[in-house]
Amino acid sequence: MARIDVPPTKSSLRKIKTDLAFAREGFDLLEQKREILVMEIMKNVKSIKAIEERVATTLETLYASFKSAVIEMGSDIMVQKSHSEKEVYALSLDVSRFIGISIPAVRLDRKEITVNSSLYGTTALYDRCKTECSEMLALLAEYSAIMKSILVLSRELKKVQRKVNALEKIFIPQNEEAGKYISDRLEEMEREEIFVKKLIKQKQA
Repeated sequence: MARIDVPPTKSSLRKIKTDLAFAREGFDLLEQKREILVMEIMKNVKSIKAIEERVATTLETLYASFKSAVIEMGSDIMVQKSHSEKEVYALSLDVSRFIGISIPAVRLDRKEITVNSSLYGTTALYDRCKTECSEMLALLAEYSAIMKSILVLSRELKKVQRKVNALEKIFIPQNEEAGKYISDRLEEMEREEIFVKKLIKQKQA
């Protein structure tokens, strides 16, 4: 490991000790941040798994409803009616703060679904499909929001991990080695100075 090239002086030793104290404090804080990020990511992963199960169940139910509606209404009427729908959805983006990180969150605002079963050619199954599609859309918005949170948190975790590794494996060891070198060199210089003073006294005696 390359040693930091600094002059063996007391001022250099003081600076290295100050830098080391600051680095160790930063290392402890980064370790805490890393643990918090890991816990938050794991919590979101658990949530995403639960939503994936809900999405799978909703898709299965929705597919069954569509099949029944097509059988009951006919595929041509089903397509025509679905093309005529004008449901309004508002998609908004919110930003929350978590330990200094901006995490975007997608929110889907839905209007009440219009029931058209009384219109010619539609049935109650068609209305059920509309309701289930709306629920599916809300689930996908929730899924995307949590997935985005996981991505943002994971990127931040990688940054924190790089900083932790740099402090643990490069900065702190190098400064510890430099501090030891300076301390040893200062002690050696002090011994040389004492030896020189003794020689001077002996010559003067």
